[in-house]
Amino acid sequence: AGQVLPVYGWRGLFVAGGVLPLVLGIVLVAALPESPRFMARRPHRWPELAKLLRRMARDVSADASFTDVREQGAEKHVGFTALFRDGRSRDTVAIWGAFFMCLLAVYAVFSWLPSMLTSEGLSVSLAGYGLSAYNLGGVIGAVLCALAIGRYGSRWPLLLCCAGGVASAWMLLGVSATRHTALMIVGLGLHGLFVNAVQSTMYALCAYVYPTGVRATGTASALAVGRVGAILSAFAGAAVITAGGASGYLLMLGIAMVVVLIALAVVQRHIPRRGAATAR
Repeated sequence: AGQVLPVYGWRGLFVAGGVLPLVLGIVLVAALPESPRFMARRPHRWPELAKLLRRMARDVSADASFTDVREQGAEKHVGFTALFRDGRSRDTVAIWGAFFMCLLAVYAVFSWLPSMLTSEGLSVSLAGYGLSAYNLGGVIGAVLCALAIGRYGSRWPLLLCCAGGVASAWMLLGVSATRHTALMIVGLGLHGLFVNAVQSTMYALCAYVYPTGVRATGTASALAVGRVGAILSAFAGAAVITAGGASGYLLMLGIAMVVVLIALAVVQRHIPRRGAATAR
């Protein structure tokens, strides 16, 4: 954005931001395979599924037939009400709460972090570095948390990242942005690592909690509730910064992640550790 804006203006930036995702969408439609569970319930796609599984190092013959053992008979209900049936009510409400508060925390940073840093005496450019550090930490955190979930399951990696989000926000309460600028920026990067690790990998949790027939509904409803939190973050951030300044703002970010930690601890159907599902 820093390179495009001076040369092409905001319209050029919007064109780039609009066209590139459309191109990526076309590439994904052509190259991204369907999920194995989706194809397993459609016999005419079994040859395609066998080919996909061979790409995943599974020894499958071309004329194999498939049955989804884990979800066999699990989808007694479809549609929105299925999110609250067959023992999923608790997990659905908990996931909604986690998405709501996590996206509130994420968008409170996107909307108000530069304003908070400039109000503490930093220049606009240094405030921009704080937001960049937050996003860079998020990229690293999402990758590391995904790798941890693949090996250890989702419960402890997500809970530990939530705890890290709380600790990293509250550890910055006593840091002066003007006197210890580098420490503040590094701390914000660490906070972004933990918070975005949780937000990015909760989609995988949704994919595990909900069976294939209602997976899109479950994930979309969680994200819709989360977006309500994102919208409210604009008002919450303004009110907290006005009333409590940087300390109140960082306190709010930590409290939001405490609620996320509690919500994810309540979820029953976490992704199991590697080998656990096979053992059962």
